Amino acid sequence: MEKIYQIINAANKDDLDSIHDYSCRILSQIGMKFLSGKMLDSLEENGAKIDRENSVAFLPQELVEEKLGAFSGEVRSGRAHMMLNGGVSYDVGDKIFCKFGAIAPKFFDWDSHSDREASQEDLVNAIRLGQAVDEIGMVGCPMYVKKIEGREIDPNFTPIINAMLLAKHTTKLGNSEVNSEKQLKYLMEMGIVLRGSLEEYRKAPMFITAKESISPLLLDKHACEVLIALAENGLPATMIPMPILGAGVPITISGAAAVNYAEVIATMTAIRCVVPDAMVGGGSMASYMDMSGKGIKFNVMDAIKVDMLTAQVFEEKYGLDFGFGIYSSDAKELGSEVLIERFLKILGGFMVRKSNYVIGLYDQGMVFSPELALAEIEIAKAIHELFDGLALDDLKGNDLIDEIKSIGHGGNFMASTHTLNNFKNTMRLGILEEVFDTKTHKIKGNIFERANARYKNILEDGVKYELPPDKSKEIDRIIAAAHKDIVGKEW
Repeated sequence: MEKIYQIINAANKDDLDSIHDYSCRILSQIGMKFLSGKMLDSLEENGAKIDRENSVAFLPQELVEEKLGAFSGEVRSGRAHMMLNGGVSYDVGDKIFCKFGAIAPKFFDWDSHSDREASQEDLVNAIRLGQAVDEIGMVGCPMYVKKIEGREIDPNFTPIINAMLLAKHTTKLGNSEVNSEKQLKYLMEMGIVLRGSLEEYRKAPMFITAKESISPLLLDKHACEVLIALAENGLPATMIPMPILGAGVPITISGAAAVNYAEVIATMTAIRCVVPDAMVGGGSMASYMDMSGKGIKFNVMDAIKVDMLTAQVFEEKYGLDFGFGIYSSDAKELGSEVLIERFLKILGGFMVRKSNYVIGLYDQGMVFSPELALAEIEIAKAIHELFDGLALDDLKGNDLIDEIKSIGHGGNFMASTHTLNNFKNTMRLGILEEVFDTKTHKIKGNIFERANARYKNILEDGVKYELPPDKSKEIDRIIAAAHKDIVGKEW
């Protein structure tokens, strides 16, 4: 499937080049602040000018294009370009490949119809849902929990616990937050156990994610350290800013895209200076500061266009995939507003050929709802089907003409052989379809009620995945060692 939409006509190369060139001017004249001596040293060795007092690197355009051009050449020569992140979509081909993984602190409780702090049971059930549904291709951690088996979890240990629960309840292993080199050490150890070897783990990594800048033009110490550690361990080091139009970046689409793009290419360049063969990547999750007092919004069209524009410039310039921000709805509760917002974001991803949809989140990523996730899958299926083209097999041969002839003028096809043979292929029974009771003349339930019924059926009928005992025992050993090292206490 080709892209349906490009925010700038690809034939107008001057416009695309102007954004790239303007971003390079930002980097050469204003520079990017890296709170990492290692990054600054490596950039200086490669020709960047460094303001040591302010930790600012001034990157010449030639350096950016040399480093990213070299990586682009590796990918064109067959190197797989991998990215892992819970908030953006990337190119997975034509299939629907939804995912969990943006780590919400709350869960929507259907019985009380309110959001609350996520529990261990909520998280495990969400992981089981991801394992059971075919359209969910990757299960990262949809929520984080503060207690496991009644025990309070140190926040520095949360990513390790998340990864353990993923490992024990799904084979579709995805991303987990990484906030330090020490965390990465144990997350990698678990990944190696699950994949069987370090080599296989590097081919299909899990339990890692992207880091983001502080706009404008600042990468903090922890982000620098994690990205370097990822690269040095042969894992994808991905930079995904979350620019806020009117706050961290200029409020115009072009201005926001220029700063956003500059942050991504500067960080990718810096990583390649530190680790010349690093697997690097980029993406964008833009939002908008509503100056009328409504706060930050992810679903404003200008923010969506910034993500589209940044992705197109990067892809046209380097031929590399770029993450499109699909993240979450701004809506505060489940209703028509959240469905409209999610429809627009999923459609946007589809139009730029990125069907790795992030699902299940609303209230700006603060709440996870399995009902919303299932509704979003149905939205994605409907969009894909609408643009899937159609077959004209009926018009081959004489079978259909004979059928029409047998019905005759003014007849109907309700009991025809053709209808009986094709009815199941054309009938739609998704949770998006309104159910009307012709006897009572009342609508039965709504989209989210039907989604909740399906969620409960999946949990009741689905086969629970269990990690083989030998691997489970090894994961438990790593958890105990990690807790003692990171928290300083026995597990």
